[in-house]
Amino acid sequence: MVKIQSSLLILSALLCLTLGWETGNQYVYKYVGRSIVGIYKMKQQNAVIELQSRVIVQNIDQSTIMVKMTENWIRRNGNYLVDASDVGGEYPEEIEGEEDQILNPEILSTPFVITHNKGSITGIHLGADEPLWIVNIKKSIASQWQLDITGVKHDGPAVKWESIWEGESTSFTVYEDSMSGECSNVYDIDRLPWAQVYSMDAYKMGSWDHVCKDKPVYKIVKTKDFNRCKTNPVWASATPASHSCEFGKGNCNDFMHRTTMAEYIACGKSWSDLLIVHVYGFSDMWVQPFATKTDELVNSVITHWSFEGKESISSRFPTPPSPKEWKTLSYVWGDFNQLNHDGTPAQPNLMDAYMKSPYPMSVLRKNIIDALRIVTRDLTERPDSEKDNLERLAVIGRVLPMFSWTELKSLWEEVKAMDYVTMGLFVDCVVQSGSNPAVMLVKELVETEQITGEKATWALAAIGYYAKTPTRELLHELINLLKSRPVQSNKAMMHTTMMTVADLLNAACGSHFAASKRFPISAMGDFCDRKDAIITKEFLPWLTNQLESSQSIVDRIVALSAFGSLGVEEIIPVLWPIIRGTPGKFDDTAERVRAILSLQRVVFTVPQKIHPILATLASSVTERPEVRMASLGLLLMSNATQSLWQKFAGATWFEPSHQMASFTHNLIDSLTKIPASTPLLQHLIQKAKVAWPMVKPAPFGLPWSFGDIRSTHLDEGIAVMMYTPIYRVADEQWPVYMANRYYYQLGPFSADAASVYLWNYNMSEVWQNIFGKLYGMMTPKEGVRDKFEAVRGIWEELNATPRPADKRAGLLHINLMGSVNRFINLEKFEESIPALMTEAIKYQSKPYEVSVTKYRMLAEYNVRFPTEMGLPMRFLAALPFILSMQGIVKGDGKGGIKSEINAELSWKLCSEVRVDLPFNGKYIASGVDVRVDSRPPREMTFAYKTPGMIKVTWIPGPKVTDLMYYHVKPYTITRGWADSATPTLEHDAANLISVNDKPIQRELPLGDRFGINVKLIEKSELTHSDKWSWWQWFHKWDINGWSNLGFVPLELQARKYVLRYEPSGTRARAVSAFFQYQYAAKSSQNTWVHESGSSTWKTPSESEIVSTNPIAPEFRPVLGRLFKNTESGNAQLLRAGLVAEQKDGTWVNFNTVVGLSKDAWYTKDFTDIQIEKYTSDSSNAPSTKEFDYSICYTAVRNWNNPPAYGFSHDVLHLTDEEKISFGEKCDKSKIRFSAKAFRDEEAAKAAMYSPAGQQCTKDLNSGFMYGSPACTEARRMDHMYNNYELSAEADNLSPATTWWIQTARQWINHKMYPFTVKHIQGQSNPANRATWTIKRDPITGSNNMTFVRPTETLVAWNVRMEKSTSEWARFSPLTFAYSSIFYPLNAGRNFITDATTLTSGGISDAKCYVGPDAVHAYDKAHYNYTINECPHVLLTDCRQETKFAITAHQGSEGQKIITAIFGKDVVELNPSGWITVNGAKSSYKSWEKESRVEIRAPGAKEIKAVIYPISTGLVMEIRSWNWNWGSYWNYNWNWMTIKVQGSHVELSAPKYLRGQACGLCGDFNQEIVGEFMTPQRCALSTGELMAASFRLKSGGRCSAKDEWSRRLQKETETCESIDQQFRTQLPAWTM
Repeated sequence: MVKIQSSLLILSALLCLTLGWETGNQYVYKYVGRSIVGIYKMKQQNAVIELQSRVIVQNIDQSTIMVKMTENWIRRNGNYLVDASDVGGEYPEEIEGEEDQILNPEILSTPFVITHNKGSITGIHLGADEPLWIVNIKKSIASQWQLDITGVKHDGPAVKWESIWEGESTSFTVYEDSMSGECSNVYDIDRLPWAQVYSMDAYKMGSWDHVCKDKPVYKIVKTKDFNRCKTNPVWASATPASHSCEFGKGNCNDFMHRTTMAEYIACGKSWSDLLIVHVYGFSDMWVQPFATKTDELVNSVITHWSFEGKESISSRFPTPPSPKEWKTLSYVWGDFNQLNHDGTPAQPNLMDAYMKSPYPMSVLRKNIIDALRIVTRDLTERPDSEKDNLERLAVIGRVLPMFSWTELKSLWEEVKAMDYVTMGLFVDCVVQSGSNPAVMLVKELVETEQITGEKATWALAAIGYYAKTPTRELLHELINLLKSRPVQSNKAMMHTTMMTVADLLNAACGSHFAASKRFPISAMGDFCDRKDAIITKEFLPWLTNQLESSQSIVDRIVALSAFGSLGVEEIIPVLWPIIRGTPGKFDDTAERVRAILSLQRVVFTVPQKIHPILATLASSVTERPEVRMASLGLLLMSNATQSLWQKFAGATWFEPSHQMASFTHNLIDSLTKIPASTPLLQHLIQKAKVAWPMVKPAPFGLPWSFGDIRSTHLDEGIAVMMYTPIYRVADEQWPVYMANRYYYQLGPFSADAASVYLWNYNMSEVWQNIFGKLYGMMTPKEGVRDKFEAVRGIWEELNATPRPADKRAGLLHINLMGSVNRFINLEKFEESIPALMTEAIKYQSKPYEVSVTKYRMLAEYNVRFPTEMGLPMRFLAALPFILSMQGIVKGDGKGGIKSEINAELSWKLCSEVRVDLPFNGKYIASGVDVRVDSRPPREMTFAYKTPGMIKVTWIPGPKVTDLMYYHVKPYTITRGWADSATPTLEHDAANLISVNDKPIQRELPLGDRFGINVKLIEKSELTHSDKWSWWQWFHKWDINGWSNLGFVPLELQARKYVLRYEPSGTRARAVSAFFQYQYAAKSSQNTWVHESGSSTWKTPSESEIVSTNPIAPEFRPVLGRLFKNTESGNAQLLRAGLVAEQKDGTWVNFNTVVGLSKDAWYTKDFTDIQIEKYTSDSSNAPSTKEFDYSICYTAVRNWNNPPAYGFSHDVLHLTDEEKISFGEKCDKSKIRFSAKAFRDEEAAKAAMYSPAGQQCTKDLNSGFMYGSPACTEARRMDHMYNNYELSAEADNLSPATTWWIQTARQWINHKMYPFTVKHIQGQSNPANRATWTIKRDPITGSNNMTFVRPTETLVAWNVRMEKSTSEWARFSPLTFAYSSIFYPLNAGRNFITDATTLTSGGISDAKCYVGPDAVHAYDKAHYNYTINECPHVLLTDCRQETKFAITAHQGSEGQKIITAIFGKDVVELNPSGWITVNGAKSSYKSWEKESRVEIRAPGAKEIKAVIYPISTGLVMEIRSWNWNWGSYWNYNWNWMTIKVQGSHVELSAPKYLRGQACGLCGDFNQEIVGEFMTPQRCALSTGELMAASFRLKSGGRCSAKDEWSRRLQKETETCESIDQQFRTQLPAWTM
């Protein structure tokens, strides 16, 4: 009972408690509020706003108080270097700075009424006419004094007041309304011991003894929990809206943190007289400028209340005139022009301004016009990196929402009368502004054709991305725009607009959760949902009609893409018949693949419905591989269940399609190797790693389909992912579908930065025609082809039938930032080339004006918070971008092109926290600005000269130009909103945050040697800027991340790097860079030369140099050295360098000439490199050359050629003699290298006893004495050198060269350290000599190495390059993979061959072996068959595009006689001793050693084919495929080799015929399933039947009555097409 009575007494006291204020008294407090912005961790430099006031509180009754603010003033300081957080401490109470005159100060001083329920505020009464900014400040005063210590809105257990009364500490939670919303608050109440009281600031107040002497003192701490708010007046606009957290919460991952707390000090002998005497409030918002782990931008708001006095109310304050009650203390935004009755923003209409303007529209209009003029002038005339034109344009885009449609229209009328560049920039800014009036203006400009073509298309592509408030009314207008005549009459415009509308409908209506991240629907309410009539009744029916009525595959693919962008569940019934593949209507593979990919968005909303469909399609072996790969990729990447991952991983062991198996293998493999930068990726990686052990190994290379994923992740929070799916089909040279998607992430922010999709079905002929038109090599008409139709009879007899062609689909789809879409119809591109070329010819003699400008705000995050002072705060992060080219292009009269263009590519990344004073437009801010500019030289000349020379010339101009510019600049500032017309860093009020009084300043001249004043300028406040610090920075990245997001700073210290050209000090008149390439062959006197199509031959009287063009004079000396000791062979010549013509008539030259040659018998090669820098006069005569330096390098390699079959019984060896010389004439210092490589018995046995070697032995014993697929694989191991001996001797080296050698020595020692077993130093080995021996284990690949140098010996065992720890492999996996082509060396190959093998996934090594009684086809199918005297087609082009066929028949001695028909040439190879070319027969056994036959193109020095004998038979190399219309396939990677050895034939793979070949060797499509078929593509059960079907009658000499013929006839009575497919039964679909 006593306890109950005590509780009642306490409760009755609390009912009377109003913060200790007694009824009938008034209390005076001094109030100080400061808002501080800066980068706290970097430097104590802030921008500060301070508000001071004397606040008088009159307690009217137990539920009403009246408050009056007097003596109010506000100051600002943009460069405050004192600790601004110490309010009332040792620093002055008032900041120094500019004082702002308060607008209507008498209104701010007008008293207001607060009603409350035991400290919990229920309302605030203000004058109805009080400005909104004053309303918010008075609300903030009420918020700060709200103390619900009675727990009126308690959240959790009730308050135990008896324990507080007894002196115990307590804690409880209540919900309180406040400036920042109704949120949960935690109260902690303690009675303080006097030891703590004496140390408090409150104790030092002058009023302390008067009110608190000898009374108990209590501390009440209130902490707000932003993660538990019922209302939250945070306003956000995000583009793109793909962040993974909510801005209004207490934290947004590590990117943003918000805290608010207040400490109240009260004293009193009882609860009834407890008086609040001191309040200290503190709130913080910490935000990482770029969402990475750097120093944070901070806005701290500090409020301080101190009690000054108490007295009886002598005169009660008057009530506010025309009072208006505000039920909530939440901040009310005053920016919006259209408001509801309660002051909250309303959904805007189409015509009125979206936001209010703080200044007259005339001022804004003038500022916009002035800014546009400045930007245009800079882009066209004055390139200046110190001017921030990107911010000018960004500010225009943020100001335009303050314009109504009428005002925008009026502004447009003024702008369109200006120049073209200004008009384009204005349209881009209107698009960026995204308000409803802006969208409506773009709509009118398009419909009235005031903007057309590319300008209109780009505008329509972006308006959806930037739309700020897509109301139903606006969406309806956009659908009407889509139906308008200008849009319907322009395919590109219609495609783009269709995607824009679909994507915007998805953003606005698809998901409330997604819409809330992008649009201010928390303030305005939802615009629509996925079942809204705007989708179901308007857009979806219209889009469905477009799909069904279109006659063009390209149009249908675009429509299907729009369905995918719409991304609501209601699209499934429309896509269903296409996905299923309805015969005769929706059976095109390209459309089916696109329909499946259109489920990309839906699959994440209803995965339980979509996953069964995708799994069924991906599992069906009767479906096209592209359909299956599209289904599987989408299934796995949408987080399918672990069981499905394991199902498809295990299925690779039984998968009939190699393309599907390769795609599955690569997709899962790549996922196991990337970092988990997002939660989704974390799930995918985990599932991939579980499934990975079940996957069957598969090849990877360009001929194979794959789904490759590359990802970068930095600990700082930066991630880049690149996803590249590629689908291949059998008979297409290029992928039929290819995509490349870039995904960026900075902390919680992510974006699909760029995606490119290529549809390339049945486009080979189109591409051939395009290149033919561009390079003058047209495909001849059939009539032209027919006169060389030696192969036509074979095709007619076989009735050769190509694989049914897919419907042609050529489309390039470009998607930027996940929303901006453009389409290019590649089929139409071919038609436009003649018109483009005609147009180009017109401008050979007159200038062509170039004006290209595109400005875009790629990303912008604008988040506004209320502060506890009642002032608005804004966080803004933006990524604007501009591309501009302005000038002229004209012919130079010499076949070249001269350009005079001011070009610029710039982007910036900026982040800023700002606090505004709403009554006068002033603000304080702190931010970081990062900008990248690139400006190529203005005057350039481009020329192509025969033979094979490309030359680019720069004519230095009269203006200073920053060719490259990069800066990071942190700053603080205070200024007015009206000053925003001047970019922040150009304004005098900006104060850079400098942390170093002596920044690093360096200038590095780069072009002085060539007379060009180009220098690299560095000004940096980083702690270190040396080689090691740069290496540490670079080491964080890999090539993927660095090339995409390397400009994002990892530290915020100020710095600037400039690559600057200055005309002063420039001596050069012109600087040219050139590149030249030539190919040449040398034919000996023992060469039989046939002109293509001719039976006559000739032998040259002396060795000939054969090249398609005359050898350039610059190549002749090196070519002479290369061919000096070569009877016959080929050479590749490259030349590159710089030539600077000086104003005094001299020339500065830097030349590099590289020559590579190999003899015709592949046993010797030569390398010759010369690098020289010299000055000469215009004649460039040797006598005028003054050399600065020269470097000469020569190398001669010799090796014994291994046998092309079986195993090598002799030791294989290679010797290499190299020399590097330095000096003006390469005669001052030298380094001589000698190397020997050999393969010993250990490596030979390893190859012989390997699985491939054992199978090869079986093949050799079974009759394939000249090779088989297993022997090809074993041969690589057998021919691999495993012992290397290298030595180097130096003579008279320069100090610089010695330094580099020592650096290399230290680097090698560092890399060898983990493997070092012995390191002896201080030796006296032979001076100037070093040796390096390597013993490689042929099984493990590890190496034992010994280094002997003049002063040391180092021994390292088991050296290996682990990919997982290699810095090279981490930075660039692709180049690391290609490094394997240089080591270990292989006796039968070179690095070009190995690179081709690696690129092609082994397909370039494919061979067909025809033995005495068996055949190994290209695709590894094997069958038994004996070729008789009847000609059998081994290989031909069943598409009948390449005039080519190879036949074989058995000769009288049991040998295979090969007939090769290509173009107008027919060659017969008889290994018994005869070669016949176009009827001319010759016995090669009587030829001299190293003789050969060459077939050359008529009238041109170009070798089309070569035939030469070997010890066991004959070899023919076909080097050119396009006899009649050019030789652009004449490269060694595309050569085809035919080798005839007795009864054995070996054919290398003709890359050009991939997938379209037919014959005994198969179709060469990398698929073993469906390998056996007739020329008419009828499926056969055995290879023997296929061989019989390719047997020719040969004029009736061959009988068709044998057993194989009878079986063939029976099996093909009903032709079961090899291309037969069955549709998949899909699960039923229900909405």
